[in-house]
Amino acid sequence: MVWKRTISAKALEKAKSAAVKVDDKVIFIANVNGNLYAMDAVCSHARCILGKLDEEKLTVRCYCHLALFDLRTGQMLEPPYVAPDAPKEKLGLKTYQIRDNNGWIEVDV
Repeated sequence: MVWKRTISAKALEKAKSAAVKVDDKVIFIANVNGNLYAMDAVCSHARCILGKLDEEKLTVRCYCHLALFDLRTGQMLEPPYVAPDAPKEKLGLKTYQIRDNNGWIEVDV
């Protein structure tokens, strides 16, 4: 794997989360109380970009059909409302190692 620079740590601290392009991937990154998280940003259901971060529950929701994912594991916690019987265990998202390297957020892809 290779560490790739994304955005400044200061920008992520202010924004709390962002979807960033890293090579051919779009990765959702978040800073929650100083803890960094990274996972695929493209919903496994309809390929929409994830976006609504819940800092208390450490989850992120897809704006398109409201599927809910665990920020720590990538596991789908709630299926999209248009497909309530979707196999949640098969629709999880990949997570990545993430770090702050001298003021820059890097993801191991």
